[in-house]
Amino acid sequence: MINRVSKGSALIAGFAVAAASVLVGSATSASAADQVAAATAAMRPYIAKPTKINQKVPLKGKYSTAKPWIIITCELPQCRVISDGAVAAAKAAKMPYKVTTYNTTDGATLTAAVKNALQFNPVAVTPIGYSQALWNNLQPLYKKAGVFITPMALGDSIPSSVVTQGAAGGPDYRKAGWVMANYVTSVSKGKAKALVMDVPAYAVLKAFGDGFRSQIKKGCSGCKVTSLDLTPAQLATNGVVPAIISALQKDRSIDYLVNTNGAFIGGLEPALKAAGITGLNIVSGSPDINNATAVKNGTQLAIVASPESQYGWIAMDIVLRTMLKMTVPLGDGGRPIQLLTKQNIGTPSTAGMTAPDNYQAQYKKLWGVS
Repeated sequence: MINRVSKGSALIAGFAVAAASVLVGSATSASAADQVAAATAAMRPYIAKPTKINQKVPLKGKYSTAKPWIIITCELPQCRVISDGAVAAAKAAKMPYKVTTYNTTDGATLTAAVKNALQFNPVAVTPIGYSQALWNNLQPLYKKAGVFITPMALGDSIPSSVVTQGAAGGPDYRKAGWVMANYVTSVSKGKAKALVMDVPAYAVLKAFGDGFRSQIKKGCSGCKVTSLDLTPAQLATNGVVPAIISALQKDRSIDYLVNTNGAFIGGLEPALKAAGITGLNIVSGSPDINNATAVKNGTQLAIVASPESQYGWIAMDIVLRTMLKMTVPLGDGGRPIQLLTKQNIGTPSTAGMTAPDNYQAQYKKLWGVS
């Protein structure tokens, strides 16, 4: 067996160790049993399927549809799901739009795409998934043009007079890492030896990893975390799986792999088998269909899922509120997330998590469109 799914099964089925009244102030201020109980209680709300979007306040006034919204996406499957959702949101809002692309292994293509977007005389531009550092120096050009930037799936965005709140930003990804840390603490009974596979160049992934590490440090004194930081070049040259195998061979005590992006570990399971590595529990953030299917089949343990198809709806909501000069809360109120194991994952879909089921109608009601 590659992983010990029975732990997660028992936990989700019964929650025998839940104790909502226990709070962990630091890893040394509570017993191991208290830490496990607190972690179990903390993650419990995220097992239920979300039923409401986090945006609550209806738009005030009528927004203009005279200028387009530019969506800058990448070649990864997750980017496609996100940008497809943005297109659907633009259509629902009756907002003109245009989709352009960049390559994740070549940051210069994103910088160029953000600069070139101004030629379309947009109202707003939304880059997906890459660091603000790559386009930050373009803010003066955007300010002069009267165009704002609404980042999406970006972990390090800093709002300004040009940059709005981001959709699915750093706080969302840190929270997802926090949820996974509580799950790993709970299911391992406070004894996990975790390898956190991260690509810090992608700020959203770093945010997930930081959220995981921070909560483990705070709430699991019996856990150990080893970080494996990889580069975009390793992604481009299929170097992720060999790097993971090497790290696991160096430390045979590791029993959890925490993967910040599910798409990056394709081919890992046969590589583990070839290397003779067993007893590894695989958990992921930003999962794809392969991770979800592996959880369903019992070869991966858990994922923290969020509705990537809805990120564009959150971004559209931010764009509309900004156009109307309305207040936009941090991350527009955040994205729904759910902890999925074999017990509650249902039938995996290439569309990923889509809950709440009627999110489109909920957004349309807020926007006053039919």
